[in-house]
Amino acid sequence: MREIFCIGSLLLSVFSYSQTKQDKVKELISLSGAFKLSKEVEKDVLLNFKKRYTNIPDSVWSSLEPKINIDDLISQVIGIYGNKFTENEIDEMLVFYKSDIGKKLIQNSPSMMTEIQTATSSWGMEVTNLVNNDLEEKGYLKSPPPPMANPPAPMKSK
Repeated sequence: MREIFCIGSLLLSVFSYSQTKQDKVKELISLSGAFKLSKEVEKDVLLNFKKRYTNIPDSVWSSLEPKINIDDLISQVIGIYGNKFTENEIDEMLVFYKSDIGKKLIQNSPSMMTEIQTATSSWGMEVTNLVNNDLEEKGYLKSPPPPMANPPAPMKSK
C-alpha cells in the first residue's frame, strides 16, 4: 500500500511540475509576442478561406468553425518550448520579458522585423545585380544563355 501511495505521489508531483511548466511557457509565449495565443486566430484563418472561396455558403463555414481549434496548435507550441528550455530557463525568460528592456524588445519587434525584411530584400537585389553585372562583364551572361553541360531531359507529354 505504501508503494502505491509513493508512486501515486510521484506521478502527481511530476504532473504538477509539468502543468506548472506548461503554464509558464504559455505565459512566456503570450508575453514575448512570438505567437498569438488568441481565439481570434481561428476566426482570421476562416476569414482568409472565406475571402478565397467566395462561392461557399455561410452554412458551410459555420459548420467548419467548431472544427478549427487553436488550442491544438498552442499545445504543440508549448511542447516545443518545453522541450527546448528547462523550467529555470523559462523563469529567467519571464523575468526578462517583464523587465523594461524586455518590454521594449516586444514593443519594437514588429517594426524591427519589417525593417530587417526590407533590408534583406534590398541586400538580395544588390547581390543579384552585382553577380549579374560581374558575370556579364566577364562574358558569361549572353543572350541567349550558353547551353547547359547536362541539360534536363525533355518533358514527356501524356
